[in-house]
Amino acid sequence: MQLDSAEENRNRPVDHRVQLRHRMSAKDRTMLSRYNSLLQMVIDAGPDGSLPRTVGGQYRKLHLEASHLLPCWAVTSLSAKGRLPFEPGYFDLVVIDEASQCDIASALPLLYRAKAAVIIGDPQQLSHISSLPRGQDQKLLDRYGLVEEFPQWGYSFNSLFTLGAGQVAGGDIVALLDHHRSHADIISFSNDQFYEERLRVATNYDRLRIPRRGEPGVRWVDAPGSATRPSAGGAINRPEIGALVAELRRLVLGQGYQGTIGVVSPFRAQVNAIREAVSADRELEQALARSRFLADTVHKFQGDERDVMFFSPVVSKDTPRGAIGFLGSNGNLFNVAITRARAQLIVVGDLSACMDCGIEYLENFARYSLDLQERDRRALEHVAEPGGPDYPTVTNPDQVSDWEKILYRALYQAGIRSIPQYQVEKYALDLLVTDGPRKLDVEVDGEMYHRNWSGELCRRDQLRNHRMFELGFDVMRFWVYEVRDDLDGCVERVRKWMRASHGS
Repeated sequence: MQLDSAEENRNRPVDHRVQLRHRMSAKDRTMLSRYNSLLQMVIDAGPDGSLPRTVGGQYRKLHLEASHLLPCWAVTSLSAKGRLPFEPGYFDLVVIDEASQCDIASALPLLYRAKAAVIIGDPQQLSHISSLPRGQDQKLLDRYGLVEEFPQWGYSFNSLFTLGAGQVAGGDIVALLDHHRSHADIISFSNDQFYEERLRVATNYDRLRIPRRGEPGVRWVDAPGSATRPSAGGAINRPEIGALVAELRRLVLGQGYQGTIGVVSPFRAQVNAIREAVSADRELEQALARSRFLADTVHKFQGDERDVMFFSPVVSKDTPRGAIGFLGSNGNLFNVAITRARAQLIVVGDLSACMDCGIEYLENFARYSLDLQERDRRALEHVAEPGGPDYPTVTNPDQVSDWEKILYRALYQAGIRSIPQYQVEKYALDLLVTDGPRKLDVEVDGEMYHRNWSGELCRRDQLRNHRMFELGFDVMRFWVYEVRDDLDGCVERVRKWMRASHGS
């Protein structure tokens, strides 16, 4: 059984469509038909609705009899009430997804029904929204003598994931490290800022609907503005909204982009104003209707994604102090906001204000965006073509070892031309050798590479090699000591690769 605990989906009906892999008997078919009819009556009544006693009793009876035909259920945490037997250990396993957004109390009836549980979540994303004030929560813990032994059960500040992670041994926590959703430029900042570089980017770029090839995965549109606090609270930056709508028009009407598009902002007031601005532009509104367009707050976007996401930070030199304090204490909210994009994240905001706002993660992100733009500018200055006998100037000289330069010169002397630091998606190839349509990625692995080699490094290399193979490259790796002790042999291996296409 899999349970989805996202706040916005809690009252979604049970999905009872089950693919049976075996042929049912006439008795089973009749029983399942009766069960489906009764289940529909239960669904129509709703979680708090009343059912005739005979209907409820017959439904529970048939549920037990049909359980061998319905081994797996997908429900929301609140829709289980009245639809699944409330019996201890009824299910062998309960899997609770998005557990970092699930409160403890709502999950208890589900855990009661399970013999074992798997709890899946990300503590760096949003927690559940609590209507119980933290002060009231603490008073209840104190009143019933729970502060000393059970503070981790506090409702308002602990999620189910937090509770579960504190109940198990380290070996029972499995880290899901491979990231498949986003362009490397998008996820790399979060990987450094929030995940301690533990994520491995395994994104298949062929599936990304990139608006314009050659652009970075994160693009910042500088929009100096002025933020105000509306009467209902929050913050609005109207110059930023104008710039954002202009970028939407450029993307959808100017470029004719066909991918899905979303806009996210930390403040409800800004989201409402963006929606109004888009609705006032009928041409843009009609074009966006074909793009699954959604403009909403970060809480509504958790668990969702779009090909291109626009982020409106609202920050300016005069942003209300309360808004700055809200952003500064909600880094998880920012992490979710910037990782909803698959192909490109476009930030429309006041770059100077964000770089000097006092919010560490936002200042770091603004500098990161500038670094991406500078990286691409430098890459354009260096034309990717074979050079002369000396190792040429490259974009990232600090990433080049002396042994790469030695191998480059040896290959040149042997008549083999190579291109150093050739950029392919998020990877910089040490040397690229081409032979007609064939492409060879030559990597020189340094001493520290082998000294720190581990299963984790092996997995990262597997992901890199697999992606290079997908893109039509061959891959050849040399250890620095091979280059040092057998330079001629290294050159000969590359020469053999070139001869292979000529049948010699």
